[in-house]
Amino acid sequence: MTYDNFKNSLNGRIFGDDLNYEILETVLKNPKRYIGLFRITNAKTKLIQNLTQSCEIKFGDFLEEILTKYIEEMGYKNLEKNIGKDEKGKMLSADQVFEKDDKIYLIEQKVRDDHDSTKKRGQYANLIKKIHCLKTNFPNKKINASMWFSDDGLKKNKNYYLEEISLNTDKDVEISLFYGKEIFKILFNREDIWNELVTHLKQNKAERSNEILSIPDFDTSDEILKALHKLKVKCPKLIKELTSNKPDFVEIRKELFPTGKNLQGL
Repeated sequence: MTYDNFKNSLNGRIFGDDLNYEILETVLKNPKRYIGLFRITNAKTKLIQNLTQSCEIKFGDFLEEILTKYIEEMGYKNLEKNIGKDEKGKMLSADQVFEKDDKIYLIEQKVRDDHDSTKKRGQYANLIKKIHCLKTNFPNKKINASMWFSDDGLKKNKNYYLEEISLNTDKDVEISLFYGKEIFKILFNREDIWNELVTHLKQNKAERSNEILSIPDFDTSDEILKALHKLKVKCPKLIKELTSNKPDFVEIRKELFPTGKNLQGL
C-alpha cells in the first residue's frame, strides 16, 4: 500500500468533513455535559476533550479498515462482517472475518490492552459468541480466532486472556492472542506488512508533529455554519432546541455562540 493511499484513508476516516457535524450533534444532544456550575472547565475546553476522544476512537476504526485492506492484499478472501445474531438476538459484527484454504479466520482487534476487569471479561465473552456464530455459519470448517492489540506497549490483561484461551477444548477452533507485530509474524507470515504499517504511521506522525487539534469557532466559522445547516436538514428538532428558551440551550448559546452570527437565519 502506498503512503498516499494510507494517508488519504486515515485523513478521510479521522479528519473528514463529518467531524464538525458530529461534534455539534454531540453538544446539542447532551448540553448538560458542557455547562453547569459544578464543571471547572468551560464548554470550549470540554469540546477539545471530546475531539481528542473522537479522534482516538476513529483511529481504532481506521486500523480496522486498513487491516481489512491488507488482508485482501495478502491473498485472503474477506467475508461479510455482519456474521449473525447471538442468543438474545443482538447483531454480531466481526472486526475481521476472512477465509483461505477452507479455514475461517476471525480477528477481534483493539488498539491497546488497557481495559478494566468488567470490559476484559465482556470482550472475551464477545469473542466466544462470534466463534459460536461462525461455527453455525460454517459447520464443516475449522475456525482460527485471534485477539489482536496493535499497540504492544500495554499488556494489562494478557494473563487473563491466556488463561481463558487455555480452557478451549474445541478441536475445530484455535484461539490466539497477539500484540503488535506478532499477528503478522505468526498468523500471516508477513512481517513486511507490519513494517510497512509502522513506517507509514511514523511518517504520518512526523508530518503532523506541529499540529495542535482545534475546533472551529462555533460562533463565526464557515465550518460550523455548514454543520448547522446540515443538522437543520437531518435533525431539525435539535436546531429548534438550540434556538429555544430552554435554560440549557440558553447557556450553550451564551458560551459557544456569544454573538449569534452563525445562528442567524436558522
